[in-house]
Amino acid sequence: MLRSTLVYFCFLVLGSGTECFGNSWTLPLFGRHGELSEPVMEPTQWQIRQRFLLDLLLQVHKPLLNEKLIYLGSQLNEDPREYEEGSWRHLQDFLELVRQNKVARPFSIFTPLDEAMPQSLLGAYRFLLLAKDWTSFQRNACYARIHFHPVLFVNALQMAVSEREDTKDLRLPAMYEVLPQLYFEKEVILAAQEVAWYQLTPIRMVTPKRRWKDILLRNLSIRWEGEPMSTDPLVIDNGREMAHLSFDLELNSHWNSLINRLVLSNEKEKQGAKDNLIIDGDRLVSFRGPRDEVNYRNHLLMGSHLGDSQVFLFSLQQFMAALSMEDLVTGHRSTDLVDSPMMTTGGVPYRSTSLDIDAVGRILDLTIQDLKNQIVEALQHNGSSTEDALVASRVISGNYLNTCRQLNLAINGYRNNQPSMMDSPTANLRDPIYRWLLHRLNELINKNKDHLLPKNEFGTPKIMDIQVGRLVTFEETVDTDLINLIDQQLLQSQRNNLQFLRRHLVARQRRLNHESFNISLEITAPADMTVQIRMYLRLPNQKGTLLYIDTSVCSLSKGTNRIERHFPSALTRSTLSQLYEANYQTTYANDSSIRFPAHLLLPRGSIEGLNIQLHVELASWTGWEQEFGGMSAPVLSRSLKDVLIFHHQAQNY
Repeated sequence: MLRSTLVYFCFLVLGSGTECFGNSWTLPLFGRHGELSEPVMEPTQWQIRQRFLLDLLLQVHKPLLNEKLIYLGSQLNEDPREYEEGSWRHLQDFLELVRQNKVARPFSIFTPLDEAMPQSLLGAYRFLLLAKDWTSFQRNACYARIHFHPVLFVNALQMAVSEREDTKDLRLPAMYEVLPQLYFEKEVILAAQEVAWYQLTPIRMVTPKRRWKDILLRNLSIRWEGEPMSTDPLVIDNGREMAHLSFDLELNSHWNSLINRLVLSNEKEKQGAKDNLIIDGDRLVSFRGPRDEVNYRNHLLMGSHLGDSQVFLFSLQQFMAALSMEDLVTGHRSTDLVDSPMMTTGGVPYRSTSLDIDAVGRILDLTIQDLKNQIVEALQHNGSSTEDALVASRVISGNYLNTCRQLNLAINGYRNNQPSMMDSPTANLRDPIYRWLLHRLNELINKNKDHLLPKNEFGTPKIMDIQVGRLVTFEETVDTDLINLIDQQLLQSQRNNLQFLRRHLVARQRRLNHESFNISLEITAPADMTVQIRMYLRLPNQKGTLLYIDTSVCSLSKGTNRIERHFPSALTRSTLSQLYEANYQTTYANDSSIRFPAHLLLPRGSIEGLNIQLHVELASWTGWEQEFGGMSAPVLSRSLKDVLIFHHQAQNY
């Protein structure tokens, strides 16, 4: 009997003793109160790889402390056999820059306007993407985490993970949680850094001894002395009077990703132009003269670049359309909105320009005029007038970085130790001068844009009726995990990780969202056919301001067809801490889509209802038209529907 009692107490101690370590382990067959429990399962391959990525991004702006990861990244991987076949020539120059310490390192000054940045970003991206297998990727990712600037590393990792076959199903946390210093105001950063470790965890460095009577009383559910620490998050209020579009965290993160891909594409094209292209009879290409050969060579170079270029320009137009609709509701000019001061990763505040608005406007005029001159010159060398809009778009997107450099130098001058918002490490929609530049670029795009008229021919489908559900927007509060701002590097150690946290540190802010709604279409078709349905919102009597809503491909039967599209309210994405706690694979993928964040599907409505029009197009579908443009797809039919978008006051969840 005595032995049985002792064995029972041992089980109680083991089951209860794990609690003060965040339940990081439990006895396989017995739970906290001695009841049977599920055996501990070995982590799956997905869980191991997911945890590896999260460990890399935890406290990414500080030195890596995880001994296993430090060992993996201790040496530069210079073995050509560790990379994809035929890729070594793309890596040699970058590896030489790494050996010479010419790639941005931790604690150095990083700006996307640096002349060397595109080459470093492309090299770091290929360094991660072209690793032959998971083991090689681990080594390269750990090396990059230790030796590259955190912004460079995170940008390259984000793109490589979304494209590698062995990482496509892994989930990356939001970039504003990985590097919150680049997305939050100075007050939020300083408040988070003042939070002490003991405010978030009940763990003591030395666990006090407990008597067997205390353990027995606790497991018998008898009242326990002392109050447990609250599990409610520690909240830093980051609320504003209104959730402005330009200050939206997810949109700024999405925009930064778009710019990274544009820079990557421009640099690929720049390096590809240096390669010798073989154009001869073996390729069965016949040229009528030197101009044909030049045009063919340009098409080869622009092929891979065209997608990213068009995505950037399309997104720019969408942002400006959404801003114009927001301005109509709020009565404020978006270019006049100035956000609270921000800080760089080194803690240095950004400095504003000393020029007045008129001087900035004159500099912008000169910048845009320079782009116009380049477009005119490019059009003169273009052999086909049907591609004028494409050539103009190519000039605008291809000169994006150079345009920003010239504008920043003219407005802010050269101040290496005093960064400005224009050379922020991330593309920053908060900057009113940057938004003004985007506005002028949008005007230039619309001026050179082709407008395809619908084919009103016999045998084309017709939109007979459009039914739209009630459209309502509202503001909701969302929490952003600030774990990467806690001044506690033990988070990265082998012993003390996130399972010790009893509470989470979050920033609470508002964002725009919309209620679920449906759009129903009645379409008549003269025969069985497949069409692309594109939906936009536009302000009345403003044809050039189209806000993209949805694209779908639909097979129509001869006669009347009824199609319904459902648009649910947007969900909040998992935080960094929640991803650590997830133990299963989901259908979520790292979204590299051109679509804006789902909660910004509708522009802000008004209490009395914003008068707006739903613009629906039917376009021919051959299977290869791109989602964002469809410029090459003839428009078969168009129709408009007057709708109202209402707005409710802020909701809390």
